Amino acid sequence: MSTSSQRSLRSGEAGAIEPLYQVKLLSALRSGDPALIHPFLAEIARDRRKSGEGDVDVCAAALHLAIRCASCDTVSLLLSHRSISPNAVHPPGSGTTALHLAASLGRADVVKLLLEQEGIDDVVRDSHGRNCLDVAKGKEVVRAIRDSRSFLNAQYLSLLHSYISSPQAQSPPAALLTLLESPRVKLIDLSHIDESSGTTLLHEAARRKDLRLVELAVRAGADVFARDRRGHAVGHGLPKDDRVRVFLRQFTNHDTTLLDDAPLTEPPTLKGYLSKYTNVARGYNSRWFVLKDGVLSYYRHQGDENIASRGSISMKNAVLKIAPGGEKLRFEVHSTPQRGHSGQQKWYLKANHPVEAARWAQAIGKSIEWVRNHDGDGNASDNGSRRSIDGEVGLASISRATSLRGSTFATVRTRRVEGSGVESATEDDDRPSSFRQDTEYPDRQYETGAEDDEENDASSAAESTNKVPPYEAQFELQGNSISAQMELTTQLLSKISDSPDPELKQALKDSASMVQGMFNEYSRMVRDREDWWKAKLDRERKRQDVWEESLKAVVREGELLESELRNRSRRKSRLVEGSVSDGMGPLKARPSSLALTGAQSNLAVPTAVLSMFASAVESQAQSEGAMPLASPPAAPGTSTPARSPGRQYPLSIVPSPGAPEMEADTDEEDEFFDAIESNALPNLVVSQSLAQGHPTTPLNSLTYLNVEQYLGYQQLRSRLPIDADNRPSTSLWAVLKHSIGKDLTKISFPVFFNEPTSMLQRMAEDMEFSECLDAAAAERDPHRRIAFVAAFAMSNYSSTIGRIAKPFNPMLSETFEYVRLDKEYRYVSEQVSHHPPISACWAESPAWNYYGEVDAQNKFMGKSFEIRPTGIAHADLLIPEEWGPGYPEAPTPRGKGKVIEHHSWKKVTTSVSGFILGQPTIDHYGDMIVTNHRTGDQCVLTFKPRGWRGRDAYEISGYVSDSEGNVTYEIAGRWNSQLVARRAGTGIGSLHPDVSVSGPASPTSEPEYILLWRNTEKPPAPFNLTPFAITLNDCPTTLRPFVCNTDCRLRPDQRAFELGKYERANDLKNKQEEFQRAMRKAREEGKLHPHAPRWFSAEKEPDTGERVWVPSRVGEVVEYWLERERVWKEGGGAPWKDVDKIFIDDEP
Repeated sequence: MSTSSQRSLRSGEAGAIEPLYQVKLLSALRSGDPALIHPFLAEIARDRRKSGEGDVDVCAAALHLAIRCASCDTVSLLLSHRSISPNAVHPPGSGTTALHLAASLGRADVVKLLLEQEGIDDVVRDSHGRNCLDVAKGKEVVRAIRDSRSFLNAQYLSLLHSYISSPQAQSPPAALLTLLESPRVKLIDLSHIDESSGTTLLHEAARRKDLRLVELAVRAGADVFARDRRGHAVGHGLPKDDRVRVFLRQFTNHDTTLLDDAPLTEPPTLKGYLSKYTNVARGYNSRWFVLKDGVLSYYRHQGDENIASRGSISMKNAVLKIAPGGEKLRFEVHSTPQRGHSGQQKWYLKANHPVEAARWAQAIGKSIEWVRNHDGDGNASDNGSRRSIDGEVGLASISRATSLRGSTFATVRTRRVEGSGVESATEDDDRPSSFRQDTEYPDRQYETGAEDDEENDASSAAESTNKVPPYEAQFELQGNSISAQMELTTQLLSKISDSPDPELKQALKDSASMVQGMFNEYSRMVRDREDWWKAKLDRERKRQDVWEESLKAVVREGELLESELRNRSRRKSRLVEGSVSDGMGPLKARPSSLALTGAQSNLAVPTAVLSMFASAVESQAQSEGAMPLASPPAAPGTSTPARSPGRQYPLSIVPSPGAPEMEADTDEEDEFFDAIESNALPNLVVSQSLAQGHPTTPLNSLTYLNVEQYLGYQQLRSRLPIDADNRPSTSLWAVLKHSIGKDLTKISFPVFFNEPTSMLQRMAEDMEFSECLDAAAAERDPHRRIAFVAAFAMSNYSSTIGRIAKPFNPMLSETFEYVRLDKEYRYVSEQVSHHPPISACWAESPAWNYYGEVDAQNKFMGKSFEIRPTGIAHADLLIPEEWGPGYPEAPTPRGKGKVIEHHSWKKVTTSVSGFILGQPTIDHYGDMIVTNHRTGDQCVLTFKPRGWRGRDAYEISGYVSDSEGNVTYEIAGRWNSQLVARRAGTGIGSLHPDVSVSGPASPTSEPEYILLWRNTEKPPAPFNLTPFAITLNDCPTTLRPFVCNTDCRLRPDQRAFELGKYERANDLKNKQEEFQRAMRKAREEGKLHPHAPRWFSAEKEPDTGERVWVPSRVGEVVEYWLERERVWKEGGGAPWKDVDKIFIDDEP
C-alpha cells in the first residue's frame, strides 16, 4: 500500500476515513483478489492497535462493506483475519452486527458462513431490540438461521447424553464446556430433562459435585430451581455443607435476573414447578407452570407440556396478588371475568424459595404490563425507530456515526411483493408471531414461494434447464456496488474543491469510469432478466389459456351430462307417477303429470333427438306466425281426467303408441325453468308497478305524505362512510365452539362480527320491493293478487346473499322509522320484548298495510346456524269494493270506497353453514304458505334446499290454488333473480279435449307468463349491503331533530361501527349493554316503572287466531306518526311523550 494511502487512512477529520481510502478499499473488495486485499488487512490491524477510544472501528466497517458488495469468499477472507470479529457492530451505537446486515440483505450464503464462526452471537439485539431472525429477508435466510439453531440444540442434547452416560470420574466433554461459554448458549434449554436418565445437566453436575460445571451452567442460564423427572431439586441428597450446595444457595439468594429492568420487547417466558392449592382435603400439589406469549398455563408434569394444559389464564385478564405480611413464598393469580361470562379463576400458588416466588411474581407482573400495553396494536411498529437496516447502515457511516442519518447509500430496494412474508414461527423463534410482522421493515421485499413453485413445475424440458432468472446471485450485489461507488464518487467530488491533490483527481476519474462500467453491466443484467421474466410470463399465459379452455370444456361437458341426467330422471319419474290402473285409476297430482294410455316405451331418448325435436317445433311455430313456445296441435289420443285430494291439475293428453315418441317426453317443467333462466319468456305480462317502478309524481303533488314533514328522506344516500369492510380478523369458531345447541340470542358476540345495521333495520328490508304489494292492490284477479303478495313475501330473501355479518341486537324499546316519498309509504318498528327478542312493525300506504313481528327460534347446531321464524306477517290490500263484495270496509280517509283483503304467511327456515371452513353460505328452505283469509285461496312457495352440489341453489317452485284445492297458477323462479307465474295447463304440450277453447287454455293461444318479481342490481358494497340497506342508517341533519330519541340511527356504538371505528364501537357496545342491564335491574327493584311497549300492543288476530302486534292509534291514525308530526311542528328536538332514554350519551 502506498504511503499516501496509509496517510489517508489516519488523516480524516475527527477520526474519519478519507473517501480516497474508501474507494480503494471498495475496489479491492469487489475484485476478490487476496493480493489486493491483504495490504488493507495489514494496515487495518496496525491502525486497530494504534486507535484510541471514540475512533471508528475500521475492521467492522470493512466487514460490513464486504457483506454489502463483495462475494462470500471475500467475506470469508476477512473473517479469517484475527482483527475482524464476526460480531462487529457498525455503525457505532446502532447494535447492527454483521449477521444483522447479512440477514436483512437476504445473503443466505454469508449468513451460513457467519453462523459457522467461533464465538458468533446470533441472539444479540440491535438498538431497536431486533435479532437476526427478526430482520431476516427471504425463506432461505430464515431456514438457515433456524437450521443452525436446531443443530445447536441437537448438539447439546447429544453432549448432555454423553456426559450423563460417562463414568462419574470422567471429566465433562470439552465441547460441552465450550458450548456453555458460547454466546449462543442462550438459545439452549439447559433445564432439558434427558430422556434416558430423567435428569438435567445441573442435577448431574451437582450429583457429581463438579463445582466448575455447576458454575458454568448456572451462569449460562440454567435454572437453579429446576426439577428432575422425580420432582427433586438440584442438589437433592447432598449434605447441607457441601460446597456445591453452598454455591447454589448463594447464587439463589443473589439471583441477578431480578435486577433486570431493561424495557421489554416481548412478553417474558418462564417455566418451572410451583405448588398449586387444590382444596382443603388435598392442599397444595406440585404442578408444572409455563408462562409464555402472555398466557400462564399449568400441567400435571413437565412431560405433559406438549399434550394438554389443565388450565390457563390470559395475562390480559389477570390480576397478581402478593401475599401480605412476611409470607414470601405465596402469591395469587386471579382472572377477571370476561364479558358475557361470570366465572372467575383463582390460583393460589406457592414456591419453594422466596427468590423463586419473587422471580415468578416479577415475570407475571411484567407479562401483565406488556400484554396490556400492546393489546390491540401488537402488530404496529414505531415508524420513528423501526427503520430498515438498509436505511441505517450507509457506506458514509464508515466516516463517522454522526454522518449516518444523512447517508445516501442504501442497498437497491425492490417493491415489496403483496402478501409475501417470512415463514411462521417455530420453537426456535423466541418472539410471538403476532409481533414479528413485516411492518417493521416496510422497505424490505420478502421472497415468496416462487422458487418452490418453479421447482415443482417440471412440465417443460426447456424450463427445467433454467429455473431461476439470470444473475440471481450477482444481481443485488451489483446494485449494492453501484450505490456504494456512486456515494464514494460524490464524496470525492466534495473533496476536490478542498484539495487539489492530483491523486484525488485521478481517483475521481477512475471512480466515474468504474461507475459507468458497472452501470452498463447492471443494465445488461436487467435486460437479460427482463427477457427471462417475459418468456416465463408468456409460458404462464399460454398455460393459463390451455387450463381455462380445458376447464370450460369440462364445465360444458358437466352441464350437458347434468342436464341429460335431470331430463331422464324427470321423464322416468313422470312415466312412473303418470301410470294409471285400467286407464281410470288415481294419478299423482303434478303440473306436468301425464295420463298414460297404451304401451309406452321406457327407452331413454338421446340428447341429440331432443335437440332436433325442439328445433323442429320452433321452426314449425315460426312458419305459422306463432311464438316459438306456442303449443303445437294436440296429437290424437285419449285421457281420463283424474282428481286428487286437496288440489287438482289439468292433465295433458299423451300421444298414442303410433305418435312420435318425443312428444310424450316433452317436459313442460324443464321448458318453464329453462325459459326463466335464459330470460326468454314469450308473451310476458309485466305489471306497471314492476315495469316502471313507482310513478315519478312531483313531490308537491303527493296527497298521502307531507313532503315538508319528511324532508330528511328526500335525498337518500347511495354509499356508506367507509369504502371497505376492514374489520379486525376474529375467529368465529373461538366464540361458538362452546355454544353448540344454544340460542343465538344468548351467545355474546364481539362487535367485530356485526354489520352497521340494527335488527330493526334488517327487518325493514322487507319493504325493498313494496311495488309487489302495489301490483297486488291493482290486480282484479284474486289469484294473481295472492301471487303478487307471495312475491313480496319472498322478495326480502334476495338481500341476504353474502350477508353473513350479524346486525346489532336492538335495545328494549328501540325504534326505527323509514319513509319513502317515491314509493309513498311510511314504516315504523319497535323492539317490544328482549327475552325472547320480538320486534313489531307497521307500514302503510294508500293501497295496503303491512304488519307483523319477528320472533324466531335460533340455534347453533355446531356446523350451521338454524333460524326458524315463528312470527306471522300480514298484508291488508285496500281494493275497490266491487272486487270484494262483503269484505270489511277500509278505514277512512285512505279507505273511502275500498275494502280490506287480508293475507298472512310465515317465513321459511334460514341456514348459515360453512363458516368453520371460511366459506359461509346462506340458504333458505321450506314451504311458505300465503293465505287469503277472505277467499280461502292459498299460494304455496317451496324454497328448495341448496344441496351439496348447489344445483338447486335459490330455486323456488309453487302454485296458487283456490279454496277447493284446484291449482290455477304455477309459479317458479329463484329468490336471487326473479319469480314468474303462468296459468296452469298452458304451455307446450297437448291439452284435454274437454277444456274450453275460449279461455287461455286454448291450444291455439300462446302461454301467458306473469312477472311477479324481479331482483334489482346489487353492486358490490361493504358488508354486502344492498343499495336499499345502505339508505336505512343514514341520519342527515334534516332528519335527526325529528326522529324519536330511541331510533336506532342514534345508537353511538352502531354509528361508530359505520364510521369504521371498530374498537370504539366495541367499547360503546359494552357500555350500552351495561346501561341496559342497569335499567333492567332498576325495574326489578321497583326504582323504574315496569316496561311496556310504547307504540305497539299485543292482540289476538281474529282470522289466524294468533298474536299480532298492532300499532297504538288515536282515532284512525297511528299514534307514532301523530307524535312525530307534533315534534316537527315544534321545530324539532322536542322531547317525545312517554319515551324513556335507552342510549348512552357517549359520542361515536
